[in-house]
Amino acid sequence: MRVEGTTDTTAPDFLRHWKLRERPFEGTWDTRYFFASREHDEALHRLLYLVEENTMNLGLLSGEIGCGKTLTRAVFSERLDPRKYRVVTLENSGFSFGDLLSAVLRRMDPALASGGTKFERCERLEGAIRRLHAEGRHLVLLLDEAQDMPAATLHELRWITNFNGGGVALLTVVLIGQPELRPLVAGDAAIDQRISLRFHLRPMTVDDVPSYLTHRLRTAGHGDGGLFTPLAASRLHEASGGVPRQVNRLAKLALEHAWLAGSPRVDVDAVSAVVRDLERHQAIPA
Repeated sequence: MRVEGTTDTTAPDFLRHWKLRERPFEGTWDTRYFFASREHDEALHRLLYLVEENTMNLGLLSGEIGCGKTLTRAVFSERLDPRKYRVVTLENSGFSFGDLLSAVLRRMDPALASGGTKFERCERLEGAIRRLHAEGRHLVLLLDEAQDMPAATLHELRWITNFNGGGVALLTVVLIGQPELRPLVAGDAAIDQRISLRFHLRPMTVDDVPSYLTHRLRTAGHGDGGLFTPLAASRLHEASGGVPRQVNRLAKLALEHAWLAGSPRVDVDAVSAVVRDLERHQAIPA
């Protein structure tokens, strides 16, 4: 089995064996690989409703580590018509409100970001948002890793959620983060009462995993995506808890294990061998 982090000189043989164009289980945010499980599809549709309604200016998407929040966010951003929406994404939100303001302004127009007090930057942001509104466009601000946001920053967000024009919200803010984000928001009544939509993204079910594997394999070039046996898919769900990132990790290693063994498919023994190997190494004292 290839050691992670080393140069992969085996890719052509590996891909040829499985009849793939590319590796299907890499940890990249490639929206082609988005799988619309019931949970992920509902999260996406709720977010789209949030911005299309134009009267609900603050939403919250939470989920466990590795459950696909960032990929869902990326697909959501892609599906917003740029003629109607201006999307600004901050991948990390654990900063002061002043720093967040500067980062948003820099992404909108670098000339707006330099200098000034927090009040002056808020004024510049409101002016930029109103200009967008006059063009028929709506600002959507996506704040990822929001569980790291200082309480003071979260509280000050209410300043920009007050921007409106004739009863219509001029921007939509979506807080995205791990489960700790929910009690953080609940602890600030001024923000909590402004949340119009909440959704907690849960892991995939055992029934989702076979379709998930098939989707990723087809996207990577396999004809029918049927490389994992039903028992192998079930074992993957059991070992990963249905968390997409963990499914990817185990499926990637199981594919390599089965390839090295010369197997035509990935069976439950290949998955179990990978799981045992990982458990053995994790049990070694640091």
